[in-house]
Amino acid sequence: MKLLILRLFLILCCGLVLCEHPRFLRKEAYETVPELITSAGYPVEKHRVATDDGYIIQMHRIPAGRRTARKAGFSAKGKKAILVVHGLLGSSGDFVIMGPERSLAYLLADEGYDVWLGNLRGTVYSSHVNYTRRNPKFWEFSFHEHGVYDVPAMIDKVLNVTSLPKVMYVGYSMGTTSFFVTMSERPEYNDKIISFVALAPAVYLSNIKLLAITVLKTLELPARMRSQGMISLTLRSDLLDLLIRNICFQNKPEDDICMRLVYMVVGEDLEQYDKELTSVILYRAQPVSWRQLEHFGKVAITGVFTSWEDGLWGAVKPYNLSNVKVPVALLYGKNDHLTDKSQIMRLAVKLNETGMLETVRPACDWEKFNHLDFVFARQVGTLLTKPLVDYIKTLFSKYGPP
Repeated sequence: MKLLILRLFLILCCGLVLCEHPRFLRKEAYETVPELITSAGYPVEKHRVATDDGYIIQMHRIPAGRRTARKAGFSAKGKKAILVVHGLLGSSGDFVIMGPERSLAYLLADEGYDVWLGNLRGTVYSSHVNYTRRNPKFWEFSFHEHGVYDVPAMIDKVLNVTSLPKVMYVGYSMGTTSFFVTMSERPEYNDKIISFVALAPAVYLSNIKLLAITVLKTLELPARMRSQGMISLTLRSDLLDLLIRNICFQNKPEDDICMRLVYMVVGEDLEQYDKELTSVILYRAQPVSWRQLEHFGKVAITGVFTSWEDGLWGAVKPYNLSNVKVPVALLYGKNDHLTDKSQIMRLAVKLNETGMLETVRPACDWEKFNHLDFVFARQVGTLLTKPLVDYIKTLFSKYGPP
């Protein structure tokens, strides 16, 4: 039954007839990340980052909080920098969309941190010097390239602009995967990191092996989509608008077909469903390369945190996690079905063997806290982000420069 529902939903997404209609979502759905930050009363900067393989990434910086921004100016002198990196389907906007009282980026800025929001290749904030987004070559990447090229380039940008020796790294989901790839493949970057906070780390995924086999082997979804000319998992904005208007957006979460499907994968948490922002969040979902899904699938199917090598069914080559030489804090959701606690404990054992495990613990006490709650829970401010800001302060005190 679950597979039937999923199949019908995919057919519907690809087969809806488009029509002209006015925008009906809240304005936040259509605003860029800099526009969101400015509307919230914070200063914002856009920084252009070039990777060694030709991608151009836009980072978003919040150099001061609202109180500081009201003054004549602000200085980066003595500031502590934090780089925050998003997960699959996400962007820098994930850390501001819930507003100043709940979103991590704003709360960090108000505490005096120099906040840098990263964007990995594939988001609307990325391009390539040679390929347009309509060129299949643009989409020939997975989280391997995120870790080998994007994360190092963003770290270097932060340090070059701020003249600081090191930066704190906070990653969510795929943002953690990319970091572990960086440390494995580019271990020299350990020297540029104070410590690493991993929210819902996606490294071992054996708990979703059946789902991966179904999508990649039984349904052959990426191969079928490619054969139909769909070079990435990207939905046009007008199609998304129509889909959300007619199917997804409902006042009650139990009546929202889209969220019911999402909860099947990430874990149900109806109490933390924010009906005012759910449609906005769905609309802002970012494009994904098929290889990203296939690479995660390979990790799930093999049970190994493996590089891509020669494809989904090719050689298995484990990333070298012993190259991680910075303190790592692992935070998991008690009801996270995607990055399950059992798999995070596997990672904790690996890090503990090398002495790099700072802590492994639940993100909060809420028993239903799922994968999406890390950024989109209705009460994310009190459940996670405000306590997390306090915890980051302790990490800076413990490992930061004097």
